[in-house]
Amino acid sequence: MNPRVFLAAVGDVNSPVTWSGIPFHFLQAGKQAGLIDEGLALSAAGWRWKMRRAGWNAASVIRGDRYGGYQYSPGFLERLWDRDRDRVRGSVVINCFQLLPRQALEDPFMEKWFFIDQTLLQLFDFYGNRSAIGKGIAREAIEREREGYLRAKGVIVHSKWAARSVIRDYGVDPANVHVAAPGASIDVREYERWETAEMKRRIGSPACEANTLRLVFVGKSWRRKGLDRLLDAFDLALRAGLRGNLRVIGFPRESAPSRYRSIKDVEWLGFLDKRKDTAAFIQAVAECHLGCLLSRAEAGGIAFREYHALGLGVLGTDVGGAPEHMIADASVIVSAEAGSEEIASEMLALQNDPLRLATMRRAAWDRRRTALWSECIKELFAFWPHRSD
Repeated sequence: MNPRVFLAAVGDVNSPVTWSGIPFHFLQAGKQAGLIDEGLALSAAGWRWKMRRAGWNAASVIRGDRYGGYQYSPGFLERLWDRDRDRVRGSVVINCFQLLPRQALEDPFMEKWFFIDQTLLQLFDFYGNRSAIGKGIAREAIEREREGYLRAKGVIVHSKWAARSVIRDYGVDPANVHVAAPGASIDVREYERWETAEMKRRIGSPACEANTLRLVFVGKSWRRKGLDRLLDAFDLALRAGLRGNLRVIGFPRESAPSRYRSIKDVEWLGFLDKRKDTAAFIQAVAECHLGCLLSRAEAGGIAFREYHALGLGVLGTDVGGAPEHMIADASVIVSAEAGSEEIASEMLALQNDPLRLATMRRAAWDRRRTALWSECIKELFAFWPHRSD
């Protein structure tokens, strides 16, 4: 008889707001496939947690360290897991966070797996988060992270880029490191409704060349995800003759630097709640031709998975694990250091070569389901030791 399998994260994995919805959609797909039995609600919300965090941060400053890093501290993790510690004993836990509490690490009856987008070393240095937390807690967290990976049955990562860090920086046996890209954070039932309707539409409406290149950006971290670079390039391309428009989802116009608010042919849709109106989000993205994410730092990029799942080509950067989240034949990949002129040139080239754009979009449509969670689950089952069949 197979052991019970739990999914965990910092936060309630039963909620789509936790970690961009990645654990939530993993849980839904994992349950349906018989991989996961239950998700843990390890919530750190509420005023008591806010008070604990404030107290810990103040103590860190008093000790002469920086303000921040409470979520990586042993005390935080022990308290977070306290309610469910006995319930998960003797089971399998897949943890969507780089750290486990000490008692879980030392529990010989708990089979431990990690499912991460990047290591803490990559998060602290590649994303630049080290400067925002205490030096001591960062150093100590990486050591506990290493211990966790070495004690785990396996470490599942979203990309080969992350796998290299787990193996090289943490000394984990390559045989215990597995790569499986996550799926799009889209409700599967709404997706299938859209897909059915879209298939009928495509049968009834033969493809035709687009007179206007429709671009879309989905993201909240505007600077890290390169919205400013995209707007600069789009403005430059318009001045050079681009017939196009750009739809911005997830970031409101009023929050953008003033110089970007008046660029013409930019449609600022702000935040679209995928939980409450998934159909509207799907339609807003699917109406476009090319999904854009010009990140300066990116462990993967769930937006790429969403773009491809909805049949879009993509324009992205060769940074971190991002290229591994793209369908090669459906993507234009530029350097992470690419300037506005180069990016604008790529936009103009796609407009001037409609056959190339159509080929990219066809490749995305044909392989759209490889960007879903069902594909990720298939990859996991290739090495998962607890198959029910």
